[in-house]
Amino acid sequence: MKRQADVRQRDRFLFWRTDFVGVAMMVSGALLLAVNFGIVPASPFVLARVLGILFIAAGLAFLFFTGAGGWLTWFIIPAGTLGTVGVVTLVLGAGMFMSPVAAELTAAGLGLTFLSVFLTRRNHWWALIPAGAFLGAALWAYAGTRFPVMGWHPVPVVLCVGLSFFSIYLSAIQKRRMRWCLLVGSLVVAAALVWLLALLLARWLALWPLALVIAGLAVPAVFLLADRRHPADAPGPADRPPPGPAA
Repeated sequence: MKRQADVRQRDRFLFWRTDFVGVAMMVSGALLLAVNFGIVPASPFVLARVLGILFIAAGLAFLFFTGAGGWLTWFIIPAGTLGTVGVVTLVLGAGMFMSPVAAELTAAGLGLTFLSVFLTRRNHWWALIPAGAFLGAALWAYAGTRFPVMGWHPVPVVLCVGLSFFSIYLSAIQKRRMRWCLLVGSLVVAAALVWLLALLLARWLALWPLALVIAGLAVPAVFLLADRRHPADAPGPADRPPPGPAA
C-alpha cells in the first residue's frame, strides 16, 4: 500500500508538470502566431526579450521534471541548454547571438549544466570532461578577442580539459582506481603549456638566423681562448736536431 501511495504521488507530480508544460507550450505558440501575423505588434527588441523569457520558462519546465528523480534527473541537460539560450537572447538580443560575447555566455552556461549533472549524480564523473571543455571554450572565446598574442588557438580548451581530469581524480572516492586521470591530466596540461609557450615565443622565431651569427662568432672565440690558456711550449731536446760528427 505504501508503494502504491508513492507511485500515485509521483504520478500526480509528473501529471502536474506535464500539464504545466502543455499549457506553457500552447500559450507560447499562440503568442508567437499572433506576433508573426501582425495581430500583436512587437519590435525586434521586444520580440527578442519575449523569446528569451519563453526559453527560460521552457528550461524551468524541464527543471521541474528533474524533481521526480530517477532517469528524469537527466532533464537537467535540456533545462540548462534552454535556460542558457534564453539568457543569451534576453541579454544580447537575437541579432547578437553569433557574437563572441554570446559564444562566451553559451559555452559557460553549457559548462555549468554538465557541472550540475555531476553535482546531482556524483557517480557520473564523465560529466566533468564536457564541463571542462565548455568552460575552456568560454575562456577561449574571451581570450581570442582580447589577447592577440594567443589568437584563436584553442589552448584554453586543452588546458581546461586537462584540469577536468585532475578534478575527476580529486572528487573520486576510490582514488587508486582513478590514478590514470593523473597521467592523462598531466599529459594534456603539459601539452597546453608547451603550446602556450610556443605561441608566446612565436614573435621571436623570425630572429633565428641570429643564432647562426652568434655561433659563427663563438667558434673562433673558443679556439682563441684555448690557444691563450695553452701556449705552445719551447722546443725540447727531442725536438732539437742531432749533433754532427766532431771535426
